[in-house]
Amino acid sequence: MKNASLMKYGLFALIVVLGVALDQWSKWYAETWLATERPGFFSHPIVLEVPEQAEGTTVEAYLTETFEANTPEEVKTIAQLYTRTEDGQQLHPESELEAGQVIEVTNREVTVIEGYWDYQYTRNPGAAFGIFADKDSSFRKPFFLAVSLLAVFIILGLLRGVQNDQRLLLWALALIASGALGNFIDRARFGYVIDFIVWKYTDAHRWPTFNIADALICVGVAFMVIEMIRDVMRERREGAKLEEV
Repeated sequence: MKNASLMKYGLFALIVVLGVALDQWSKWYAETWLATERPGFFSHPIVLEVPEQAEGTTVEAYLTETFEANTPEEVKTIAQLYTRTEDGQQLHPESELEAGQVIEVTNREVTVIEGYWDYQYTRNPGAAFGIFADKDSSFRKPFFLAVSLLAVFIILGLLRGVQNDQRLLLWALALIASGALGNFIDRARFGYVIDFIVWKYTDAHRWPTFNIADALICVGVAFMVIEMIRDVMRERREGAKLEEV
C-alpha cells in the first residue's frame, strides 16, 4: 500500500515537472524567436548579433538563413519593413551587415498550417480570454498568483483521494497542476503570461491566443470529465448487477 502511494505521488510529480518544462521551453522559444510591436501596449523585438561568418552578407540573406521556418516572401517582408539597427535606424534587404553588429526584428510570426495555425507572440496580463486584463497591476498580479497557488493546493488535496486504478484522474490533476504552475511562473517573473499559439479559420475566425500551460489545463479538465463519466457508468453497471441479484 505504501509503495503504491509512493508510485502515485512519484508519477504525479514526474508529469508536473515534464509539463512545466515543456511549457517554459515553448515560452522561451516564443520570447526568443517571435516578435511583435503593438504601439501603446508593448514592443518585443528579436535581438540578433551578427556572427563572424555573416560578415558582408545582406540583411535578407542573413534573415533567410536565420529564419528557416519562414518563406522567402515572408523573409523579404521582414527585411523590408521590420528590421532596424540597435539605435532604431531602418535597414533594407540589401544592406550589408558587419560581424558583431546588433540588429532588431520588430515583427516575426511563424505559420504552422496556412490559414489555421500560427505562432504569434503576445502578452496576456489577465486570465483566459483576457479576463481582468484591464485591472490595475497592483491588484491583478497578487490576485492571480494567489489563485494559482490555491489551485495547486486544492489539486494536492484531491490527489490524496485518488485510487490506484484511477490513472486518468491522476493524469488530469497532474496536467492541471502543470498548467497552473507554468502560468504562475510567468506571472511571478513578468506580471503577465506569454501566449503565442493561434488557432483560426482564416483571419476572420480566431480562437484566443493561448500557450502550452493553457492546453495542459484544458486536456486535464477533459480527462477529469471523462473519469467522472466513467465513474457514473461504473456505478450504474454495479447497480444493475445488484438489482439482478
